[in-house]
Amino acid sequence: MELSRNLTVATILVLGVGTSLGIYVLWQYHNSLKKKRNKMIPRIQDLEQLKQMKWECVGKVKKVFVYPVKSCKGLSVDSAQAHFRGLVYKTARDRSFIIATEKGTMITGIMVPSTVLIEATFEDNILTLNFPGMEALHVDTKEVEKNSIRLKTNIWGEDTYGLDCGKNVSLWLQKILLRKCKLLYHADLPADRVSNHPLESSCPLLRTDDHSLYADSGGYMLMTAESVADLQTRVSSKIAAEDFRPNILIEGIKKPYDEDEWQYVKIGDTVFRNTVPCSRCIFTTVSAETGKKNPDMEPLRTLKTYRCEKGMDSPFFGINLGLDLAGKVSVGDEVHITRSESF
Repeated sequence: MELSRNLTVATILVLGVGTSLGIYVLWQYHNSLKKKRNKMIPRIQDLEQLKQMKWECVGKVKKVFVYPVKSCKGLSVDSAQAHFRGLVYKTARDRSFIIATEKGTMITGIMVPSTVLIEATFEDNILTLNFPGMEALHVDTKEVEKNSIRLKTNIWGEDTYGLDCGKNVSLWLQKILLRKCKLLYHADLPADRVSNHPLESSCPLLRTDDHSLYADSGGYMLMTAESVADLQTRVSSKIAAEDFRPNILIEGIKKPYDEDEWQYVKIGDTVFRNTVPCSRCIFTTVSAETGKKNPDMEPLRTLKTYRCEKGMDSPFFGINLGLDLAGKVSVGDEVHITRSESF
């Protein structure tokens, strides 16, 4: 009996030490990623620097999208201003609103696919939400800021905050999402959330201050129509660029996935950096048009067969961008890029 008790105690101690060691290793790894990203590459500051770089015209801007509410339907616009936290169309900032549970867990199209059918427009401080079969709802963000009820939410393990938009919008969203929830507005709260990326240690153009409001990773995501078209040849189900929720869609490039090799991207006077490849999840299986999930897990299943890095389960499709020089991005603008040998 005594021997059995001693063995049990010893086992518990070993497990406890092992768990503590595992947590310590993960903590050190998390910190090491942040330290590596702290070595910031300087931003391009002026036009003289641009003249010294070898630019290559690769295509034109086909579409520009702004998503006022994270996971909801995007606005296809003719042009938008590129700010350091994302695109801005009139007064609508990209992903400046987020839906969360009462406990603070974000609600996205992964959890509730029909979220992508909620239309959101934002003008003159009024957010307007529409959904098929329901009356439009209006939210006065000036009132939201006046009430200033600050709540915490979480985006992929990183805490962030927002202002509660009130009971009326919560009840409106509850009818669609079939669960209690809140709509949070970022307003002018600090935007210093750091989103870790599995490849960030090998991405030299990623800076510590490449923040967004409520976007997953950085303020911008760029895709090419040619890469989407290539993926379409590999899957039987219909897909669209909108299913991948890009901010900037480019057309006219010579080969699919050429964007993987770009370093700097210049559109008009706006200059971006290719910071990290865009990691893809089950959200890609939700149709932006129907709000329904593909029963065969496409196109994610196919992407995993040829767009994964060795040892990783999530495929990469599209690129995330950081901003160096702010400006306007418009449909029809020429897109110029540099490659690694351009320096």
